[in-house]
Amino acid sequence: MYKWKVNYFVDLALFLSALGVALSGFIPWLILPAGRYGRQAFAPTFIFSRQEWGAIHRWLVIVTVVLVLVHLDLHWDWIAGMTRRVFGGRDKLR
Repeated sequence: MYKWKVNYFVDLALFLSALGVALSGFIPWLILPAGRYGRQAFAPTFIFSRQEWGAIHRWLVIVTVVLVLVHLDLHWDWIAGMTRRVFGGRDKLR
């Protein structure tokens, strides 16, 4: 597979997982009210319960972190080169 295709699919998966992290964090915070003293008498749901949203959120965070590490690995040569160019001596931008 071409390198650009790998980059594209890793970046697409990273975007989707980050979007999932945001949604799974905002839904319990904005839509599902917390119960009194940590308990919910009538446990409202929005597709999933508050606890299930928390589990989904945690798993998506793990997936996102792994994809960020893969993304950094794929682009490490560019990151190192740009860092040397910006902060280095002889290849500095003018």
